[in-house]
Amino acid sequence: QMFKGFEKLKDVQYVYTPFDSSLCGVKLEANNKKQYLLTGQILGDGKVLIHLCNYIEPWDDLSLSQKKSLNQRYQMGCGCKVS
Repeated sequence: QMFKGFEKLKDVQYVYTPFDSSLCGVKLEANNKKQYLLTGQILGDGKVLIHLCNYIEPWDDLSLSQKKSLNQRYQMGCGCKVS
């Protein structure tokens, strides 16, 4: 996981999204332990919010170059934590 914004939030336990797609809500498959690349916002109350306008992609659908970049290149010059 890559997290940027640790000065605002130390740990992410829940990710929030609007109720349905008409409100830009995102449906993720949680029952088969699918992994995702998620981008979103940290709200003032510390909640992490994602919606359809964010970049959300199943990890297995990313190219090898994207995965390598996320795990190595993107961290250079980024104030984020990659794990």
